[in-house]
Amino acid sequence: MSEPTVTLQQVFELRDTGANNSSPGRWKHLEERMSSEVKTIKWPAAMPDVMEKFSELFDVKLPDIFMMAWKKADDLRTTLADSRKTPEATKYLELADHTISSKHKPHIDVKVKNIKIKEIEFIVTLTFKLKGFVLKIKAGEVEEIRTGKCEVEGKVQYQDLTIAEKKLSPIDLPVLCNFKSEPVLSVYDSRPAVATV
Repeated sequence: MSEPTVTLQQVFELRDTGANNSSPGRWKHLEERMSSEVKTIKWPAAMPDVMEKFSELFDVKLPDIFMMAWKKADDLRTTLADSRKTPEATKYLELADHTISSKHKPHIDVKVKNIKIKEIEFIVTLTFKLKGFVLKIKAGEVEEIRTGKCEVEGKVQYQDLTIAEKKLSPIDLPVLCNFKSEPVLSVYDSRPAVATV
């Protein structure tokens, strides 16, 4: 049984952007910038809480980000293809120590009466240094990730404004991440949070 996995919310400590946030000053500049951009919009009701939608963008599991990178590796693609030919066999793929660097552009679509009137885009840069990871593969799918050591650094930006930054440091991941019953690939780049009035 796999343990709950770590998300980008935890990496960047973005769990609470509201009134209960222990460091409300970190959001002041973002709120001011976003407010100035959306103040020209004629809202039929109160302006939606865009900051609430912001935290939803970071509810992304780290193994999903790893899998997006790993699926591009020739060794994994070959092992997945071979395992489709013998679906009853279980294979293990030990990954060499490696670094994953990625850049993402999650965004919030602001809609009024189901018409998109504004897109608020963020830039997320991530670097993971991974050691001792093993993939369990069966029937052409990754069933489990057995994690090793992981260090992460990253930054979240809105235009030229840095919202959150993580200096390179170790992060604890669950020993096992199970993928059997859930989709492997993240929809991080394609699913916006939507603020609707």
